[in-house]
Amino acid sequence: MTRRALELVGTDITLELSKVTAVRTKQRMIHLDELADGTWRMIYNGEHIPDFTKISEIKIIRED
Repeated sequence: MTRRALELVGTDITLELSKVTAVRTKQRMIHLDELADGTWRMIYNGEHIPDFTKISEIKIIRED
């Protein structure tokens, strides 16, 4: 089974993803919400990210 999670590097927070769903919309978006079982669902624009299987990491860049 494939594990999907978002790790917030620099913290001890990891969001375990149980559902990843593409939607078709003109708006570019990525949305996260917590489910009742404590895992997270990620919804994203399928036209903006046409092949989610090619994504190996989501990196947060912070420049102060």
